[in-house]
Amino acid sequence: MLRDDGGLATLETTLMITILVPLLFAVIEFGDVFQRWLAQESATVQVARYAAEVGGDGPEVRALLNDSLRQSGIDPSLATLEVTPPRVGWREQLTVTVRTSAAIAIPFLFSATIPVRTTAIVRGEVAR
Repeated sequence: MLRDDGGLATLETTLMITILVPLLFAVIEFGDVFQRWLAQESATVQVARYAAEVGGDGPEVRALLNDSLRQSGIDPSLATLEVTPPRVGWREQLTVTVRTSAAIAIPFLFSATIPVRTTAIVRGEVAR
């Protein structure tokens, strides 16, 4: 008796594609979000150090953040910057927080927006 396994191979391929394609896209999407988080973290630290040098929040600090995010491929108009407190003196603690969001889309499963928040804490370097 002869058996034809052509239909079974098609079924196995179809089932594996529905599992492997979303898995592949999930790895790519989460890798992209991780890269975005690293770039944003680097920009946040750079901005925090600069804010400590100039004594707190100001237009030049926000311009540096915009430039750093833009160079990393992140739209600065979608980012929020929080500098607490707005003015600091010598050795006073300064906290800089940057918030953005990253959209991910995994075929056959879901699409979502993931909030990305980075924080850097430094000490003020301006003697007042």
